[in-house]
Amino acid sequence: MLQEEDIIWHLLSAITSILGKKDRRHPLGKLYLSEVLLCGILFALKGGSFRRFHPWLKKRHLLNLPERSRLCRLLIKYRKLCNQFLSSETFFNVIDSFGVEIIHPAREKRSEQSQRVSRKGKSNHRWIIGRKINIAINGELEIVDYQDDTANVCDNNFDEYYEEQNDHIYLTDKDYRKQVKYGGTPTNFKICNSGSWNERMWIERLFSLWTRICNMKHSFHRSVKGFQAKVAYLVALTNITFRLNESLGFSKCSLVQWAL
Repeated sequence: MLQEEDIIWHLLSAITSILGKKDRRHPLGKLYLSEVLLCGILFALKGGSFRRFHPWLKKRHLLNLPERSRLCRLLIKYRKLCNQFLSSETFFNVIDSFGVEIIHPAREKRSEQSQRVSRKGKSNHRWIIGRKINIAINGELEIVDYQDDTANVCDNNFDEYYEEQNDHIYLTDKDYRKQVKYGGTPTNFKICNSGSWNERMWIERLFSLWTRICNMKHSFHRSVKGFQAKVAYLVALTNITFRLNESLGFSKCSLVQWAL
């Protein structure tokens, strides 16, 4: 297990090495862009609400943090920088969706804030009120693309990006099958039956880590941009830690030693 100080140091070093010369101090604040990304990645790793995360990080006295709402706006503004941590496709890739519950189904339509962010849909054969994340990983178990939408959207609506990637094959389940009258299933999609192509279980292991380590299965958000920001930092966290695991001697597909 890594100590808390080592976790923060390894993450910050990886962020600064990726940003390079783009790392600069925010003109209206005291944080560098690498420090803003570090706050977002630690929030994704810690899990829970941002209202509890901000005091936890402030007690560490590591960064000159701004007020909570201002830091939240900074994380939303610079979430697109996380795309620099995405990996590239390999010949075989795996696609699957991950459902995030925003509010309990028993409290449906009781909160106006949750209605702006979430919808009712099925995830893992159960009803949820939330959003859905579509993830694609390559043969090196790193994330190459991610999308999000409300939980009522079918998985086969996430195939617009992958239809143009004719040089790659994507292993999917039956939920990504699309009828001919709606455009048909993309030719580079390999629909795998249950029990075949066990390589698809690597993405299920990733989702299990997100649930147990990052507490991502339940995550309340007041806005869509806030949810998208947390997903972006979660993706960056996954790729950074998986790459560092190899150099530190850990199993690559593991987040246990990074738990806060």
